[in-house]
Order: sequence, then C-alpha cells, then structure tokens
Amino acid sequence: MKKLPLFLSSCLLSLTMVGCTSLQSTPLQPASGKVVTSEAIIAYFAPDAGEEECACGSTMDKGYSLTPVENGYFRKLLGRDQEGRFLLQDFYQSNGQPQTSPFWVKDPKGLNSFDGKYTDGDVIGYYDNGQIEFKEHYKDYMLQGKSELYYKNGQLNMVTEYADDVEVGETKTYYSNGQLASLENKLDEEHKTHKLWYSTGKQAVDLIVDPYDFSILSGKAWDQQGNIIEDEDERQKVIDNIYEQLDTTKN
Repeated sequence: MKKLPLFLSSCLLSLTMVGCTSLQSTPLQPASGKVVTSEAIIAYFAPDAGEEECACGSTMDKGYSLTPVENGYFRKLLGRDQEGRFLLQDFYQSNGQPQTSPFWVKDPKGLNSFDGKYTDGDVIGYYDNGQIEFKEHYKDYMLQGKSELYYKNGQLNMVTEYADDVEVGETKTYYSNGQLASLENKLDEEHKTHKLWYSTGKQAVDLIVDPYDFSILSGKAWDQQGNIIEDEDERQKVIDNIYEQLDTTKN
C-alpha cells in the first residue's frame, strides 16, 4: 500500500519541532499587573532540539544544554507576571537575532523545553534572516485556531485550522511562487480528500487518504500533459516530487 510522504504529516502539518519545528514564541501583552523583568540567559539548545523521556520519567529536551551550542539557540528570561507565567524569548546563537518573539509559558517544565506545547497564547517564529517562519496559538498544551507556515522569502506555505490539537476544516499548502499546491479536507473519521497541483496550476492527484496514517485508499493522478498515470510507483514519484518542492527547509 502506498503512503503519502511522512513529510506531509510530520513537517507540513505539524509545526512543533526544530527546523520543521522550531520553538514557538509570540508577542503577547502581559495579562495584568506589573511584570517583573530580567534578561538572564537560562538555557541553550542544539539545532535539533526536541523532546525525549529520560530514564527517571521526567520530560527532558534532548537538545537542552547548559553551555552554548554551535548553530543552536539560546533563551532569555524576560520576566514574570502576577499570574506566575514566565516571559521568554529565543535567539539564534550564530547571529543573536530573535528566533521567536516574546512568549508566555505557565509550566516550569517549559523553561528548558523547545516544545511549543508549553506556550500560553500566540507564538511567532522567525528564520535567521528575520522573515516570519510560523504563527500558532496554544491553550492548555494544545493548538487552537489558525496555524501558518511560511517560506524564507515570506510567501505563505501552509494554513491549517485546529481545535484542541485536531485539524478542522481545510488545510492548504502553497508553492513558493504563491500557486496552490494542495488542498485537504476531512470527510469523516476514516477518510480525507487530498488534492495536489503542479506548480503550473495543473492538477496532479485527487486522492482519498486515511487521516491518521495517510495511506492512499483510492485516487487518480495525471502527468503535466494531463494524461492519466496508471502506475502506482509513477504516481508516488509525482507526490514525492511535489512535497519536495514544499519543504520550507529547502525552499
């Protein structure tokens, strides 16, 4: 059975890792009352920072470090508010530019974690050239509302709506030239429509997929001349090629 590239679910449809997933931060005004401010560096992270479970059972970020890491990131504590939340901001180790805008964290575990789920409210991430990389909103450890991913040139790459960490409605992705590349829509718990277009605007595939593992249940594919592609391997090549072009780490 053929499947859509894992890149679809792990990179395009999820913005909670470094690279595909850098920690998420966003400007948010202090809730209420005076904010106590400071700017101490409280953590360093490797370029591949993420989460893993340590032997003791506590959650530790595998990329967390007490000392600077080449091509990594560092985090500053900007202050706290009367609700006890921490105001943090991440920066690129290489040039000192913001990797995020200031963002709030409630849970102390989030101080040393690069996982966006600890963020309380809006989050914005930046590429090292200053362009916006993503925008998200978290509440109670879950994605809520619209999430957006961008290319380094500032062009919108993907738009997804979330409710309690679950995708709802349509998900759209775009080529770096602004052309629509894919459109997804969940039909029910077992079926999702998935359409892809070439960068020229011609339709490439029209599929029904499993919304959980992205296995292809049925569908059609066309070459760039509009001819039906019967061979499954050739169809898979078309799908893989399109998602290669949508990879924001390469475009």
